[in-house]
Amino acid sequence: MDTSTILELVKARLGISTTVRDIYLTAIIESVIKELQDEKGLVLSETNMNHIMFIVDYAEYRYSNKGNPTIPRHLQFRIHNLMIHNKQLIVNNVYTVDTLPMIPEEYTVYILTDGTMQMYINGTWTIVSMVNSVWVVV
Repeated sequence: MDTSTILELVKARLGISTTVRDIYLTAIIESVIKELQDEKGLVLSETNMNHIMFIVDYAEYRYSNKGNPTIPRHLQFRIHNLMIHNKQLIVNNVYTVDTLPMIPEEYTVYILTDGTMQMYINGTWTIVSMVNSVWVVV
């Protein structure tokens, strides 16, 4: 995900016009993205403005509330909604295989001989299924 646009939006929200805090803000933005992908299981899209603006708002909160471990309710609700709406997966290929590959292809579902369907998402093999013509995480 391109953090330069997100950085500019965070700086605009904070009213920062210099580059003095860019390294620190970029680290916050990257940690927010990593948390959303690795801990919340979200598949983020650079073209989805809901994803971009949530990252901006969450990064701004992290910057402005350094010592406060309690996340505001509006951010909690938005994370929850993103998780609910983010279950649909982008799938470009579907392969039937005997074993999962050591180097999986991006956006590919692998159907094993026992019928299970798995996809490599954010560094983890994840069971997926086709529901109402849409690929989702089970």
